[in-house]
Amino acid sequence: MGKRLYLTRCRQLSIMKFVPSRVFANRGFTLVELLVVISVIGILLAFFVPTMISRVTTNARRTATLQEMNVIREAIMGNPDLRIGGEVAGYGFKQDVGRLPRDLVELVTKNPFEGIYAQRMYVGKETLPSWDPYIQKGWNGPYLREDGEMGYLYDAWGTEYKYWIENNETLGLKSAGPDGLFWGQPGAVKDDDIKVRF
Repeated sequence: MGKRLYLTRCRQLSIMKFVPSRVFANRGFTLVELLVVISVIGILLAFFVPTMISRVTTNARRTATLQEMNVIREAIMGNPDLRIGGEVAGYGFKQDVGRLPRDLVELVTKNPFEGIYAQRMYVGKETLPSWDPYIQKGWNGPYLREDGEMGYLYDAWGTEYKYWIENNETLGLKSAGPDGLFWGQPGAVKDDDIKVRF
């Protein structure tokens, strides 16, 4: 048994004598091969990384917009779960004033005709008296914190929030979403609007 193993080993060694030594010596990659592999990886990354970054950014903006819309909804409708001493303390604009705000500016100021709000035009403002008895009587705000730039009026893409209205009924708030166009507007390719129900 040992002799047979010895002969087999000798045959392997004799065969190896006839194989050029360069075959066994060059087991690594050449510089050209490494550069080709690195180039291919770079090209693949150039295609996929921007797409991934765009997707992550869009998802982050969508989440931020949805959170802000929930805060605005609570400012308008109130939070019935917020209680102090057993009584509801989370009244919103609608419970205090008796209507939805004509514009989100009314969630921040009792008088939307003064200061930085005076230049803002919104639907119905031109027909309002400068002193709105409903706001003066029941307004118990501010319901939102003012940032000085009225940033609460806009979603993460810079588009202004609107009421979500269907069949003449106000259902909630909506944002135009990533494309900046509300569904149904010319140029809107898909319905990517973000909606929050009241």
